[in-house]
Amino acid sequence: MFRIATRNDLAELDMPRPDLAAALNCCLRRVRRGYYILISDCPRSHFETIRGLAQEPGTTFPQFHGDIRDEAEELRIRIASRRASVLPGDVFSHVSAALIHGLDPVLTGTKRVEISRSAYSRNYPDLAFYARAIAAEDVDRSLGYTVTSLPRTLADIALDHPLEVSVPLISEALRAKRIAKEELKSFFSAGARGLRRARLALCLSHAAYESNAEAFCAVKFHRHGITGMTPQVNTYSPTGKFIGRNDFRHERASVIVEVHGVGKYYMHPSGPDDAARENHQRNMNLVNAGFRVFNLTFGDLFRPNVFAQISWAITSALDNP
Repeated sequence: MFRIATRNDLAELDMPRPDLAAALNCCLRRVRRGYYILISDCPRSHFETIRGLAQEPGTTFPQFHGDIRDEAEELRIRIASRRASVLPGDVFSHVSAALIHGLDPVLTGTKRVEISRSAYSRNYPDLAFYARAIAAEDVDRSLGYTVTSLPRTLADIALDHPLEVSVPLISEALRAKRIAKEELKSFFSAGARGLRRARLALCLSHAAYESNAEAFCAVKFHRHGITGMTPQVNTYSPTGKFIGRNDFRHERASVIVEVHGVGKYYMHPSGPDDAARENHQRNMNLVNAGFRVFNLTFGDLFRPNVFAQISWAITSALDNP
């Protein structure tokens, strides 16, 4: 859990102003007025005053990667800074709750900490309040924060956030067998705002997606009018030899889409070089078996021309069987 220090905490520790200034350029970061986060365990002298805070049991430090994952980490920091200042009856919800539940979004869809309360809806630059009545059974207090239960969290996200946010998160929870779709449907009351989008999110979500990037790709198929792409299909050569399990294969056209992340290479037991060679050989085997193969990087998921090419390949294959 991130360690947030308030201005009062630092004052009680008698942290000298020069040390605070040095720490703010190194191992301490201001999150908002009066709240700071420890971002590393620093060996320098200015850290001595607050070293005890960093060594408290369960303390972790933010992990930054220099890519889109940092959006979620920044939001986790803002959530941590609000943990001790929420009012009685406030419940962390939506994407904030999903992060607390340990889910890993492709896109957060917001930079605001999201909280549900029975009083009123209102937005601030870094905080969003939803006027929602939360039943006692839909509140989880076991995670160090008061949050909406996982089914309620995902239902709220489906109702209030784009498919690019909701589908990967719902699919992740389905894949881990943490929820069932029926649990989410119970929160979709007739006439609710965003109901059509929520039902579509549930339809597009699937436990078969082996990564959140694949679920995100499925949303992009929908956005670009591409249908018939089946996830996780075993593919064989014309002679019946197993070639591989593909992320997506069209149900009628000989078109395959693979979504490649860093993990496909760097989590390979023999290292990235062997993983790349294996992937190249499999790709050649698929091409030789008559398939058109698209190997998508994460960045390709945001390029409309890539999906236009996939759509054209499917249409061409169906028109010329």
